[in-house]
Amino acid sequence: MEDEEKAVESLVYKTEASHSPSPIRCCWFRLRYLAATSIICGCSCLGIVALIFAIKAEDRHKAGLSEEAVQWGVRARRLILASFVIWLTVLILVPLLLWLLSYAIAQAE
Repeated sequence: MEDEEKAVESLVYKTEASHSPSPIRCCWFRLRYLAATSIICGCSCLGIVALIFAIKAEDRHKAGLSEEAVQWGVRARRLILASFVIWLTVLILVPLLLWLLSYAIAQAE
């Protein structure tokens, strides 16, 4: 009976230890490169702020402040995602709105 309890405790401990609480699953350099890419291929103003946050996250990680690094990293990832989403939305909506405008002009004539 004790062996089973010890086995269950060790299994629970191993599963808790294997799941890291850090929401950042990528390396810090990759986060910086994604932010730089979001400047070029996304909404550049959000990409610049994301790059600043990614650099701050990397600096905090190097200083050993992992909780602050995770917070800055999460902010950077959200801004990177927002930058790409806004740019893709603009790329899809502008041609659609131009087509709709030309259709409305054609119907008015």
